[in-house]
Amino acid sequence: MAKLSAQAKVLDGFKVEVAIRNHRMVADLTPDKGGSDAGPTPPEILVGALAACSAIYARIFAQREGIPGEITVRAEAELTEPPMNVQNFQVHVRIPGLPKEKLDKAHAFVEKCVVAQTLCAASAVELKIEP
Repeated sequence: MAKLSAQAKVLDGFKVEVAIRNHRMVADLTPDKGGSDAGPTPPEILVGALAACSAIYARIFAQREGIPGEITVRAEAELTEPPMNVQNFQVHVRIPGLPKEKLDKAHAFVEKCVVAQTLCAASAVELKIEP
């Protein structure tokens, strides 16, 4: 089983640097929540991960089916409060040139995206606080 890993370090205020392998990105809160809007919020990154994963699966499907064109994906979710929760995810995938007879096949393939499957499954998060 492959392990995925990310590290996060608070820089200043609520701005956080997230390190994943050799990549760095910044997450922050919006100004109305006390942040400086230096990057997307963690829930926005989650929705972005869903969009990116769905886009990759759509690209794999299109390549296998010989369908050229620019694939676009829009993912959305609702942020409830309180208790805060991200729910009711929606993914809109556009595959130009996709024949109508292949819609169901595309749907079945793209819905297997790892992030979507993870969001659909009940998953435990073990939290450990260290001094």
